[in-house]
Amino acid sequence: MFDKILVPVDGSTGALAALEKAVELQKLCDAELYVLCVFKHHSLLEASLSMVRPQQLDIPDDALKDYATEIALQAKSRAIDMGAPRVRSFVKGGRPSSTIVRFANKRGVDLIVIGSQGTNGDKAASLLGSVSQRVATMAKCPTLVV
Repeated sequence: MFDKILVPVDGSTGALAALEKAVELQKLCDAELYVLCVFKHHSLLEASLSMVRPQQLDIPDDALKDYATEIALQAKSRAIDMGAPRVRSFVKGGRPSSTIVRFANKRGVDLIVIGSQGTNGDKAASLLGSVSQRVATMAKCPTLVV
């Protein structure tokens, strides 16, 4: 049914719930599981306008990439602990929703499993977070919102 399942993670409880569901589905389908963490790329202009004045202007992206790598590796480790047989982790910079969809298209993903609320989620404002809503509407493959 599904050969490649993508689960975007951001360290939120919603992403962890999506990871658990993705691992369950992976076991049923004998699929490969892709864990993706997307960090928001900051331009040099954004970095230069920061209140913090680093020695190098590329430090915000480096710090965000390092943090995203840590989140992706923790999610991969957690998936393996849950019994996931084939897991690969990835880190990309860019706008989360479009980066997730572009990654899914490029890798031929059959299913995206995403948390309904991420780290920016405001449960009082809506049932779906903006990223999960955009991914669900833009993705060419089925999207399961957990």
